[in-house]
Amino acid sequence: MSDNLSHIDKIARLIIKHHEGTINEQESHELTEWCDMSECNRLLFEKLSALNFIQDEIKDLPDISALKNERWEKVITVIEAEESPAPQAVTKQRLPIRYFAAATVLLIASSIWFFAKEKTYTTPPISQAPSSYKDIAPGGNKAILTLANGSSIIIENERNGIIAHQDSARVEKKREGQLVYTVQDHTNPRIYKPSSLEKTYEDPTVYSRESPPPNKMAYNILTIPKGGQFQVILSDGSKVWLNNASSLRYPVTFSGDQREVELIEGEAYFEITPKVHQPFKVKLGKMSVGVLGTSFNISAYANENRIQTTLLTGGVRVFLDSTQTVLKPGEQAQVTREGLKKIKLNYAQGAVAWKNGIFHFEKADIRTVMEALARWYDLDVVYEGAVTEDQQFDGEFPRNQYLSHAINILEDHDLHLRLEGRKIIVRTNR
Repeated sequence: MSDNLSHIDKIARLIIKHHEGTINEQESHELTEWCDMSECNRLLFEKLSALNFIQDEIKDLPDISALKNERWEKVITVIEAEESPAPQAVTKQRLPIRYFAAATVLLIASSIWFFAKEKTYTTPPISQAPSSYKDIAPGGNKAILTLANGSSIIIENERNGIIAHQDSARVEKKREGQLVYTVQDHTNPRIYKPSSLEKTYEDPTVYSRESPPPNKMAYNILTIPKGGQFQVILSDGSKVWLNNASSLRYPVTFSGDQREVELIEGEAYFEITPKVHQPFKVKLGKMSVGVLGTSFNISAYANENRIQTTLLTGGVRVFLDSTQTVLKPGEQAQVTREGLKKIKLNYAQGAVAWKNGIFHFEKADIRTVMEALARWYDLDVVYEGAVTEDQQFDGEFPRNQYLSHAINILEDHDLHLRLEGRKIIVRTNR
């Protein structure tokens, strides 16, 4: 039991370091190995990595002293002993850190137990694909970057490193699934200001993808095809995750009294760097979202009958023509043919489950479920016969599984699915 507690405590610390961005290469490798040990571990890590998930869960926990029951006393004793600073450094400010660590340990251990207990029906094993069709792999990191001069770059075909020079910034593919814009220091055209991800250094690269004429703002467009996803870190440090079949237009560098981007279509999750004197704005047709520093998700697929803006942290103001509404964390603004309305969600994290590698459905009809699968697996959906919208689906499953995994789950819910190449035919059993 002692060895198990020590191992859980160690994993908790690695997850905390991952959240803080202080994890080193060896620790990151160890955490990756733990995630790869089982599907339960990987799903749990994705859950704990969701924005503010741990903080939200901690709100429902009692005071730190209440955690010191018979089961967790040894764990928390270890945590407090290892985190104890020198006597002169002991302050009340360290309590939240120990509390966070202890609560994380509790969440990890209890979640491991829950996942192990429930995995027989929350994450069914992948069965062999029927012999009548070839199974289809899940989507991945794919994107096309359109530069200010109109040229395009297929990002997944590029090696890591600088791929373009635009305006006063360089565009760099940092790692799989991530594009980073870094502002150039104007005092030296070959020295760049360091971002939070790198150190300053001289770059001898000869840039073949040129910037637009001076004094003209340069815009880039990042387009995610079906079966794709990608993250971009804008020049102000704001982070945007783009889901499949999505497109974002944004300036290479921000100037003036406002930072403005346009979600042309699809779905995006935003984590905005706060700048009081330069608020951030997301445009989407007649709708716009104004923020200072916050995190939120916008879903606006053309084939869906509503645009949804879900707030996780901070505050945003949603505008539609002459109407507007202010959102608080856990609330969602919906734009439909009837106009703009606001609702309170029971589980706001469900709106960003896609970012963490999860399909999440709450009272979703057949068409909603099938369209989500079609975008991720790059499919065309055909319906045979009448498809009623009264049949609803609740649940979640990982996005990194082959299509047969999703088919097995849906066929347990009175659906019959037939795959012909990239066309999936849907027939209800009712």
